[in-house]
Parts: sequence; C-alpha cells; structure tokens
Amino acid sequence: MKRYLIISLSVVVLLCFSACHSADSRVDGLKNFVEEIRKESQGYTSEQWEKANERFNRLLDEIKSYDDLTKEELEELGKVQGQYAATVLQNCGEVLFEQLEETGVALDSLEVGVEKGLVESQEYE
Repeated sequence: MKRYLIISLSVVVLLCFSACHSADSRVDGLKNFVEEIRKESQGYTSEQWEKANERFNRLLDEIKSYDDLTKEELEELGKVQGQYAATVLQNCGEVLFEQLEETGVALDSLEVGVEKGLVESQEYE
C-alpha cells in the first residue's frame, strides 16, 4: 500500500512539474529571444532591427493567442515587453535622436519658409 502511495505521489508531482514547465515555456521562448537581442544588438542595422521586430511580434502574437494565460504569465509577458522596448530604445536611441534633430531642423526651415512666404504674399497685396 505504501508503495502505491509513493508511486501515485510521484506521478502527481511529475504531472504538476510537466504542466508548470509547459506553461512557463510559452513565455520562455520570448524571454530567450529578448535576452539574445539584449546581448547581440549593439550595432544592428535598420534591416536587422526590422527582422528582430518581426520575430518579436510573431513570438508575442503566438503567446497572446493562448486563452489560458495566468496572471503570472501576463506579468512576465509585460516585463519581457518592457525589456525589449528598453533594448530597442537603448540601441536605437542615437539614430532616433539624430532623426528627430534632422526633422526638427526641417520643421524649423519649413516654418521660416512659411513665414517668408506669408510676408512676401502680403507685400504683393
């Protein structure tokens, strides 16, 4: 009798471990990808970032397709998304700020051009 109890408990423990492991693995793939990107993404080109973003979105969509995500999985998913966003911002920040500065210069030039055009149009009236 004691032997059957031990075997039954062992089976239950294995089933619980298996269920917990499969639930964790749904988020683990995304976590592993984000960790890989965090380690290797310095110096990525825009094409490499585009591919990384596509893969991130595919993995994210796959996880979100599960209807039975636990609160813990959703929290972990939020953390992983935040880590990815921080990594992208950290590694693309310089390029982003340069583009914003260029856009700012273009907007300043546009504003000067509009003002000049308005002044000139008033002179013709």
